[in-house]
Amino acid sequence: MICELCFHRCDLSEGQTGFCRARACRDGMIVPLNYGKITSIALDPVEKKPLRRFHPGSKILSVGSFGCNLRCPFPDIRLIPDVQNALPR
Repeated sequence: MICELCFHRCDLSEGQTGFCRARACRDGMIVPLNYGKITSIALDPVEKKPLRRFHPGSKILSVGSFGCNLRCPFPDIRLIPDVQNALPR
């Protein structure tokens, strides 16, 4: 099965996980493995986000899950190495 979610277009066989490690082929369908799972939660300064001009000096709640179709060298990305680190819902 071809995952059409991103530009990698992973060709997945049954049970295989895509490049992003957030999608897999299960029962002949591409399914999300990260749905409803939180791996990161933080209170960040709003200036760190694209909303930096919206209430400068305030905080914003950032919530994220695992899975990325890029391989960046940024440290915060490497802290979430795989599906095993996801917290149950």
